[in-house]
Amino acid sequence: MKRLFGSRRINILILRGGNFGAHFRCNVRSRREGKVKRYDFGKKILAALCAALFFFGGLGCPAARAQAASSRDPVVVVIDPGHGGTGGRNEGGIFGANMEKHLTLLTAQAMQQTLEQFEGVQVYLTRTDDREVSLSDRARIAAEYDADLMISLHYNMSADHSLYGAEAWTSAFGSEYAKGQTFARLWLADMQNAYGLLCRGAKVRRGNGGLDYYGVIRAARERGIPCVILEHCYLDNPNDNGLVSSPEGIAGLGVTDALSAARYFHLKSSSLGLDYSGGSYPVISAPKADAQPDQTSPQLFSTAARKAGEGTMSVTVKASDPESGLLYYSWSADGGATWSTLERWTGEEQMDFSCPVPAFGSLLIRVHNAYDLTSQTAVKNP
Repeated sequence: MKRLFGSRRINILILRGGNFGAHFRCNVRSRREGKVKRYDFGKKILAALCAALFFFGGLGCPAARAQAASSRDPVVVVIDPGHGGTGGRNEGGIFGANMEKHLTLLTAQAMQQTLEQFEGVQVYLTRTDDREVSLSDRARIAAEYDADLMISLHYNMSADHSLYGAEAWTSAFGSEYAKGQTFARLWLADMQNAYGLLCRGAKVRRGNGGLDYYGVIRAARERGIPCVILEHCYLDNPNDNGLVSSPEGIAGLGVTDALSAARYFHLKSSSLGLDYSGGSYPVISAPKADAQPDQTSPQLFSTAARKAGEGTMSVTVKASDPESGLLYYSWSADGGATWSTLERWTGEEQMDFSCPVPAFGSLLIRVHNAYDLTSQTAVKNP
Protein backbone atom coordinates (compact mmCIF):
# COMPACT_ATOMS: atom_id res chain seq x y z
CA MET A 1 0.00 0.00 0.00
CA LYS A 2 1.55 3.30 -1.08
CA ARG A 3 1.01 6.94 -0.22
CA LEU A 4 2.87 10.11 -1.19
CA PHE A 5 4.35 12.34 1.52
CA GLY A 6 6.12 15.41 0.18
CA SER A 7 8.93 14.12 -2.04
CA ARG A 8 8.72 10.63 -0.58
CA ARG A 9 6.55 7.63 -1.23
CA ILE A 10 5.53 5.72 1.87
CA ASN A 11 4.82 2.02 1.57
CA ILE A 12 3.47 0.58 4.80
CA LEU A 13 3.19 -3.15 5.33
CA ILE A 14 1.82 -4.87 8.39
CA LEU A 15 2.81 -8.50 8.30
CA ARG A 16 1.50 -11.34 10.41
CA GLY A 17 3.91 -13.17 12.63
CA GLY A 18 5.92 -12.78 15.80
CA ASN A 19 5.06 -13.11 19.45
CA PHE A 20 2.51 -10.32 19.38
CA GLY A 21 0.76 -11.29 16.16
CA ALA A 22 1.94 -8.54 13.83
CA HIS A 23 4.97 -6.85 12.36
CA PHE A 24 5.27 -3.32 11.04
CA ARG A 25 7.46 -2.18 8.18
CA CYS A 26 7.72 1.14 6.41
CA ASN A 27 9.49 1.66 3.08
CA VAL A 28 10.35 5.22 2.10
CA ARG A 29 11.19 5.98 -1.51
CA SER A 30 12.63 9.38 -2.35
CA ARG A 31 11.31 10.64 -5.69
CA ARG A 32 14.34 12.91 -5.98
CA GLU A 33 16.96 10.25 -5.30
CA GLY A 34 15.14 7.17 -6.55
CA LYS A 35 16.33 5.26 -3.49
CA VAL A 36 14.40 3.04 -1.14
CA LYS A 37 15.15 2.89 2.56
CA ARG A 38 13.39 0.21 4.57
CA TYR A 39 12.48 0.86 8.17
CA ASP A 40 11.68 -2.40 9.92
CA PHE A 41 10.57 -1.57 13.42
CA GLY A 42 8.09 -4.19 14.48
CA LYS A 43 10.16 -4.96 17.56
CA LYS A 44 10.55 -1.30 18.43
CA ILE A 45 6.95 -0.20 18.02
CA LEU A 46 4.24 -2.65 17.08
CA ALA A 47 5.26 -5.49 19.39
CA ALA A 48 5.15 -3.12 22.33
CA LEU A 49 1.90 -1.62 21.08
CA CYS A 50 0.16 -4.93 20.63
CA ALA A 51 1.26 -6.18 24.03
CA ALA A 52 0.24 -2.98 25.80
CA LEU A 53 -3.04 -2.52 23.96
CA PHE A 54 -4.13 -6.14 24.22
CA PHE A 55 -3.51 -6.51 27.94
CA PHE A 56 -4.27 -3.00 29.16
CA GLY A 57 -7.60 -2.76 30.95
CA GLY A 58 -8.02 0.90 31.82
CA LEU A 59 -6.85 3.73 34.06
CA GLY A 60 -7.53 2.09 37.40
CA CYS A 61 -11.27 2.04 36.66
CA PRO A 62 -13.56 -0.99 36.62
CA ALA A 63 -13.53 -2.37 33.09
CA ALA A 64 -16.85 -2.63 31.33
CA ARG A 65 -17.68 -4.12 27.98
CA ALA A 66 -18.30 -1.29 25.54
CA GLN A 67 -20.81 -1.76 22.79
CA ALA A 68 -19.48 -1.73 19.26
CA ALA A 69 -21.48 0.20 16.71
CA SER A 70 -23.95 -2.56 15.92
CA SER A 71 -26.70 -0.58 14.24
CA ARG A 72 -25.17 -1.56 10.95
CA ASP A 73 -22.30 -3.50 9.54
CA PRO A 74 -19.60 -2.40 8.94
CA VAL A 75 -18.38 0.25 11.37
CA VAL A 76 -17.48 3.54 9.65
CA VAL A 77 -14.50 5.59 10.83
CA VAL A 78 -13.66 8.96 9.27
CA ILE A 79 -10.10 10.15 9.87
CA ASP A 80 -9.53 13.88 9.63
CA PRO A 81 -5.91 14.94 8.99
CA GLY A 82 -5.85 18.37 10.61
CA HIS A 83 -4.99 21.53 8.65
CA GLY A 84 -3.99 21.45 4.96
CA GLY A 85 -3.49 24.09 2.28
CA THR A 86 -1.27 27.15 2.36
CA GLY A 87 -0.88 30.11 4.66
CA GLY A 88 -1.49 30.77 8.32
CA ARG A 89 -3.53 28.27 10.28
CA ASN A 90 -3.88 25.98 7.26
CA GLU A 91 -0.30 24.83 7.78
CA GLY A 92 -0.73 24.25 11.51
CA GLY A 93 2.19 24.27 13.89
CA ILE A 94 5.68 24.59 12.42
CA PHE A 95 8.81 23.74 14.35
CA GLY A 96 12.14 23.01 12.70
CA ALA A 97 11.57 20.78 9.69
CA ASN A 98 8.15 19.66 10.91
CA MET A 99 4.95 21.16 9.55
CA GLU A 100 1.78 19.93 11.20
CA LYS A 101 -0.30 19.61 8.02
CA HIS A 102 2.19 17.09 6.60
CA LEU A 103 2.52 15.15 9.85
CA THR A 104 -1.24 14.75 10.20
CA LEU A 105 -1.61 13.46 6.66
CA LEU A 106 1.14 10.87 7.02
CA THR A 107 -0.26 9.79 10.38
CA ALA A 108 -3.75 9.50 8.87
CA GLN A 109 -2.51 7.42 5.94
CA ALA A 110 -0.75 4.99 8.27
CA MET A 111 -3.84 4.83 10.46
CA GLN A 112 -6.09 4.11 7.49
CA GLN A 113 -3.83 1.43 6.06
CA THR A 114 -3.63 -0.32 9.42
CA LEU A 115 -7.31 -0.07 10.32
CA GLU A 116 -8.40 -1.32 6.89
CA GLN A 117 -6.72 -4.64 7.68
CA PHE A 118 -9.43 -5.32 10.27
CA GLU A 119 -12.73 -6.92 9.30
CA GLY A 120 -16.03 -5.09 9.55
CA VAL A 121 -14.78 -1.53 9.17
CA GLN A 122 -14.78 1.09 6.44
CA VAL A 123 -12.27 3.93 6.71
CA TYR A 124 -12.34 7.30 4.95
CA LEU A 125 -10.18 10.44 5.03
CA THR A 126 -11.44 14.03 4.88
CA ARG A 127 -8.44 14.92 2.72
CA THR A 128 -5.91 12.78 0.88
CA ASP A 129 -3.51 15.51 -0.20
CA ASP A 130 -2.34 18.97 0.81
CA ARG A 131 -5.49 21.03 0.36
CA GLU A 132 -7.63 23.35 2.46
CA VAL A 133 -10.84 21.79 3.76
CA SER A 134 -13.16 23.88 5.91
CA LEU A 135 -14.18 22.60 9.32
CA SER A 136 -17.82 22.37 8.24
CA ASP A 137 -16.84 20.41 5.11
CA ARG A 138 -14.83 17.97 7.22
CA ALA A 139 -17.91 17.33 9.35
CA ARG A 140 -20.10 17.13 6.24
CA ILE A 141 -17.85 14.42 4.79
CA ALA A 142 -18.12 12.45 8.02
CA ALA A 143 -21.92 12.81 7.94
CA GLU A 144 -22.14 11.74 4.29
CA TYR A 145 -20.37 8.51 5.21
CA ASP A 146 -22.62 8.21 8.28
CA ALA A 147 -19.53 7.86 10.47
CA ASP A 148 -19.70 6.10 13.80
CA LEU A 149 -16.70 8.15 14.90
CA MET A 150 -14.72 11.06 13.46
CA ILE A 151 -11.10 11.25 14.59
CA SER A 152 -9.29 14.53 13.94
CA LEU A 153 -5.50 14.20 14.05
CA HIS A 154 -3.26 17.01 15.28
CA TYR A 155 0.11 17.85 16.82
CA ASN A 156 0.65 20.42 19.54
CA MET A 157 2.84 23.42 20.33
CA SER A 158 2.96 25.86 23.24
CA ALA A 159 3.86 29.54 23.33
CA ASP A 160 6.96 29.09 25.49
CA HIS A 161 7.81 25.55 24.27
CA SER A 162 7.46 24.23 27.83
CA LEU A 163 4.52 21.82 27.60
CA TYR A 164 4.68 18.15 26.66
CA GLY A 165 2.41 15.13 26.53
CA ALA A 166 -0.64 13.82 24.64
CA GLU A 167 -4.15 15.18 25.08
CA ALA A 168 -7.60 14.83 23.52
CA TRP A 169 -10.64 17.08 23.16
CA THR A 170 -14.28 16.03 22.87
CA SER A 171 -17.74 17.51 22.83
CA ALA A 172 -19.17 18.57 26.19
CA PHE A 173 -22.65 17.29 25.36
CA GLY A 174 -24.67 14.10 25.54
CA SER A 175 -23.77 10.95 23.66
CA GLU A 176 -21.07 12.78 21.70
CA TYR A 177 -19.33 13.44 25.02
CA ALA A 178 -19.75 9.83 26.15
CA LYS A 179 -18.43 8.26 22.95
CA GLY A 180 -15.67 10.81 22.49
CA GLN A 181 -14.47 10.55 26.08
CA THR A 182 -14.54 6.74 26.03
CA PHE A 183 -12.37 6.61 22.92
CA ALA A 184 -10.12 9.50 24.02
CA ARG A 185 -9.29 7.89 27.37
CA LEU A 186 -8.63 4.54 25.73
CA TRP A 187 -6.30 6.22 23.22
CA LEU A 188 -4.46 8.20 25.87
CA ALA A 189 -3.83 5.03 27.84
CA ASP A 190 -2.49 3.37 24.69
CA MET A 191 -0.20 6.31 23.96
CA GLN A 192 1.11 6.25 27.51
CA ASN A 193 1.73 2.51 27.39
CA ALA A 194 3.33 2.54 23.95
CA TYR A 195 5.52 5.64 24.25
CA GLY A 196 5.61 6.71 27.88
CA LEU A 197 3.97 10.03 26.99
CA LEU A 198 2.52 12.17 29.73
CA CYS A 199 -1.28 11.93 29.68
CA ARG A 200 -2.62 15.50 29.63
CA GLY A 201 -6.20 14.29 29.75
CA ALA A 202 -9.40 13.94 27.74
CA LYS A 203 -10.89 17.41 28.02
CA VAL A 204 -13.72 19.71 26.95
CA ARG A 205 -13.63 23.38 26.05
CA ARG A 206 -16.62 25.70 25.79
CA GLY A 207 -16.82 28.76 23.59
CA ASN A 208 -19.36 31.47 22.74
CA GLY A 209 -22.84 30.71 24.01
CA GLY A 210 -21.53 27.70 25.89
CA LEU A 211 -21.13 25.70 22.68
CA ASP A 212 -18.17 23.43 21.96
CA TYR A 213 -15.16 25.65 21.32
CA TYR A 214 -13.50 23.63 18.56
CA GLY A 215 -15.21 24.11 15.22
CA VAL A 216 -14.78 20.58 13.90
CA ILE A 217 -16.27 19.09 17.09
CA ARG A 218 -19.13 21.59 17.00
CA ALA A 219 -19.87 21.00 13.31
CA ALA A 220 -19.73 17.22 13.75
CA ARG A 221 -22.11 17.31 16.70
CA GLU A 222 -24.57 19.42 14.71
CA ARG A 223 -24.70 16.47 12.30
CA GLY A 224 -24.98 13.82 15.01
CA ILE A 225 -21.38 12.58 14.64
CA PRO A 226 -19.14 12.06 17.69
CA CYS A 227 -15.76 13.68 17.07
CA VAL A 228 -12.54 13.60 19.04
CA ILE A 229 -9.40 15.69 18.48
CA LEU A 230 -6.16 13.82 19.17
CA GLU A 231 -3.14 15.98 19.97
CA HIS A 232 -0.38 13.37 19.71
CA CYS A 233 2.56 15.26 21.22
CA TYR A 234 4.33 18.62 21.29
CA LEU A 235 6.48 19.36 18.25
CA ASP A 236 8.46 22.00 20.13
CA ASN A 237 9.46 20.09 23.28
CA PRO A 238 12.37 17.64 23.50
CA ASN A 239 10.37 15.32 25.75
CA ASP A 240 8.08 14.58 22.79
CA ASN A 241 9.51 15.57 19.44
CA GLY A 242 11.73 12.53 19.00
CA LEU A 243 8.53 10.71 18.05
CA VAL A 244 8.23 12.77 14.87
CA SER A 245 11.92 12.83 13.92
CA SER A 246 11.50 10.20 11.17
CA PRO A 247 8.82 9.03 8.73
CA GLU A 248 8.57 5.64 10.41
CA GLY A 249 8.08 7.27 13.81
CA ILE A 250 5.24 9.42 12.47
CA ALA A 251 3.64 6.42 10.79
CA GLY A 252 4.01 4.47 14.02
CA LEU A 253 1.76 6.98 15.75
CA GLY A 254 -0.85 6.30 13.08
CA VAL A 255 -0.59 2.60 13.82
CA THR A 256 -1.25 3.35 17.49
CA ASP A 257 -4.31 5.38 16.53
CA ALA A 258 -5.60 2.52 14.38
CA LEU A 259 -5.14 -0.09 17.09
CA SER A 260 -6.94 2.15 19.57
CA ALA A 261 -9.87 2.44 17.14
CA ALA A 262 -9.84 -1.33 16.61
CA ARG A 263 -9.99 -1.85 20.37
CA TYR A 264 -12.79 0.69 20.73
CA PHE A 265 -14.95 -1.02 18.10
CA HIS A 266 -13.95 -4.58 19.17
CA LEU A 267 -12.57 -5.42 15.75
CA LYS A 268 -10.69 -8.50 14.58
CA SER A 269 -7.99 -8.91 11.95
CA SER A 270 -7.21 -12.39 10.71
CA SER A 271 -4.35 -11.07 8.58
CA LEU A 272 -2.70 -9.40 11.60
CA GLY A 273 -3.57 -12.08 14.11
CA LEU A 274 -5.28 -9.53 16.36
CA ASP A 275 -8.67 -10.01 17.97
CA TYR A 276 -10.19 -7.29 20.15
CA SER A 277 -13.75 -8.64 19.90
CA GLY A 278 -13.73 -9.83 23.51
CA GLY A 279 -11.89 -6.86 24.96
CA SER A 280 -13.11 -4.45 27.61
CA TYR A 281 -12.30 -0.93 28.77
CA PRO A 282 -13.90 1.78 30.92
CA VAL A 283 -17.04 3.23 29.33
CA ILE A 284 -17.93 6.86 30.03
CA SER A 285 -21.58 7.79 30.45
CA ALA A 286 -23.27 10.90 29.09
CA PRO A 287 -23.10 13.72 31.66
CA LYS A 288 -26.22 14.51 33.67
CA ALA A 289 -25.42 18.15 33.04
CA ASP A 290 -23.28 19.48 30.21
CA ALA A 291 -19.59 18.87 30.93
CA GLN A 292 -17.53 21.86 31.98
CA PRO A 293 -13.78 22.52 31.74
CA ASP A 294 -11.77 22.79 34.93
CA GLN A 295 -11.64 26.49 35.80
CA THR A 296 -10.06 26.21 39.24
CA SER A 297 -6.37 26.30 40.08
CA PRO A 298 -4.72 23.42 41.95
CA GLN A 299 -4.91 23.33 45.74
CA LEU A 300 -1.56 23.80 47.47
CA PHE A 301 -1.67 22.34 50.99
CA SER A 302 1.86 22.71 52.34
CA THR A 303 5.54 22.93 51.48
CA ALA A 304 8.62 22.08 53.49
CA ALA A 305 12.36 22.24 52.80
CA ARG A 306 15.55 21.00 54.38
CA LYS A 307 19.21 21.16 53.49
CA ALA A 308 20.37 18.18 51.46
CA GLY A 309 24.01 19.07 50.77
CA GLU A 310 26.24 21.91 49.79
CA GLY A 311 24.07 24.37 47.87
CA THR A 312 21.15 21.90 47.60
CA MET A 313 17.80 21.60 49.33
CA SER A 314 15.16 18.87 49.44
CA VAL A 315 11.58 20.05 49.04
CA THR A 316 8.26 18.36 49.83
CA VAL A 317 5.11 19.77 48.24
CA LYS A 318 1.59 18.61 49.06
CA ALA A 319 -1.06 19.58 46.54
CA SER A 320 -4.16 18.29 44.80
CA ASP A 321 -6.44 18.94 41.85
CA PRO A 322 -9.54 16.72 42.07
CA GLU A 323 -11.07 18.00 38.83
CA SER A 324 -8.38 17.57 36.16
CA GLY A 325 -5.34 16.30 38.05
CA LEU A 326 -1.83 17.58 38.57
CA LEU A 327 0.60 17.32 35.64
CA TYR A 328 3.74 19.33 36.35
CA TYR A 329 5.66 21.26 38.95
CA SER A 330 8.36 23.90 38.51
CA TRP A 331 10.53 26.08 40.75
CA SER A 332 12.48 29.33 40.71
CA ALA A 333 15.55 30.04 42.81
CA ASP A 334 15.91 33.67 41.68
CA GLY A 335 12.64 35.26 42.72
CA GLY A 336 10.75 34.27 39.56
CA ALA A 337 13.17 35.75 37.03
CA THR A 338 13.68 32.28 35.58
CA TRP A 339 11.91 28.97 36.14
CA SER A 340 12.98 25.36 35.89
CA THR A 341 11.67 23.18 33.10
CA LEU A 342 8.32 21.59 33.83
CA GLU A 343 8.82 18.30 35.67
CA ARG A 344 6.22 15.55 35.81
CA TRP A 345 4.12 15.40 38.95
CA THR A 346 4.43 11.67 39.59
CA GLY A 347 2.94 11.44 43.08
CA GLU A 348 -0.69 11.56 44.11
CA GLU A 349 -0.86 14.45 46.56
CA GLN A 350 2.83 14.70 47.47
CA MET A 351 5.95 15.43 45.44
CA ASP A 352 9.55 15.31 46.71
CA PHE A 353 12.42 16.82 44.74
CA SER A 354 15.82 18.49 45.10
CA CYS A 355 16.90 21.86 43.76
CA PRO A 356 19.54 24.55 44.35
CA VAL A 357 19.34 26.70 47.47
CA PRO A 358 18.26 30.24 46.48
CA ALA A 359 21.04 32.79 46.64
CA PHE A 360 18.58 35.13 48.38
CA GLY A 361 14.96 35.06 49.45
CA SER A 362 12.64 32.08 49.19
CA LEU A 363 12.25 29.27 46.69
CA LEU A 364 9.14 29.74 44.52
CA ILE A 365 7.15 26.65 43.57
CA ARG A 366 4.38 26.22 41.03
CA VAL A 367 2.06 23.29 40.43
CA HIS A 368 0.17 22.90 37.12
CA ASN A 369 -3.06 21.05 36.32
CA ALA A 370 -4.31 19.50 33.06
CA TYR A 371 -5.89 22.78 31.95
CA ASP A 372 -2.56 24.59 32.48
CA LEU A 373 -3.84 26.50 35.49
CA THR A 374 -1.24 27.06 38.19
CA SER A 375 -0.88 27.78 41.89
CA GLN A 376 2.26 29.25 43.40
CA THR A 377 3.81 29.37 46.84
CA ALA A 378 7.12 30.20 48.49
CA VAL A 379 9.21 28.03 50.79
CA LYS A 380 11.82 29.60 53.06
CA ASN A 381 15.48 28.87 52.59
CA PRO A 382 16.38 26.24 55.22
